[in-house]
Amino acid sequence: MLGERSRGRSLVRMMKKMVSVVRGEPEINPAPLIVLGNQKSGTSAIAHLLADYAGLSKTIDIPELWWPTLARLLRGEMHLSDLARRYPHRFAAQLIKEPNLTFFYDDVKTVHPMASFVFVVRDPRDNIRSLLNRLSLPGNLTAYSIAEHRLEPAWAVIFDAPLWGWDEVQHYIDVLAIRWNRAVDVYREHADEMVLVRYEEFIADKMGTIEHLAERLGLPQVNDITDRLDIPYQPRGERDVPWEAFFGRENLARIERLCRERMAALGYSM
Repeated sequence: MLGERSRGRSLVRMMKKMVSVVRGEPEINPAPLIVLGNQKSGTSAIAHLLADYAGLSKTIDIPELWWPTLARLLRGEMHLSDLARRYPHRFAAQLIKEPNLTFFYDDVKTVHPMASFVFVVRDPRDNIRSLLNRLSLPGNLTAYSIAEHRLEPAWAVIFDAPLWGWDEVQHYIDVLAIRWNRAVDVYREHADEMVLVRYEEFIADKMGTIEHLAERLGLPQVNDITDRLDIPYQPRGERDVPWEAFFGRENLARIERLCRERMAALGYSM
């Protein structure tokens, strides 16, 4: 009886797959190139340019993974594979970029068992400043002032420390610094499976960085991207504002204290 039920379920799955093929519905790509990294670290620009350079189909961001799905994933109420089955077109491209996937690395490997990975990192002082610029938030607020700013749920979830498992963390700068650490830890724990790109090196030589990255990944050049190098794929932050002027001495010290060890490991000086 159990064997018949199992064969019946297998037949149903096979029929559904045949129907999806006939309809031309996308299937989850088992071996995409996935670009990871913290939000506002340069993942969008690098993903766009690399995909265009190598002629790869691309998924840039997965809105279905944002609020409230992100909260459900963090609480363990659903698995990334559930989302992938529901929205296979988001997981079917040859290159996929979604910063939130960084924090579900093991689940990503389950959905895409033969994936390759690029990890983009940026100095946490610049990264956090850029993120706050994106939200029109100052960097020198007190621990509780952040609650006075109404943020879109997709961004507000980033500051929800208990949801991320940091119950004792109250200061919003601490939350963002710890989040940067957590993203970097994903890279450090799986460095042998990822190609690292420092955003600062990309800014200094965009074309050279993309060429070198493609070479390391074994991707041939298909398109000339020289006319796309300076496209603003994300709103530009206040790069010219000194860190202390933006954060104030106390909040800048918070970032440097919390991120010191990982900054040193990745070559960022104090």
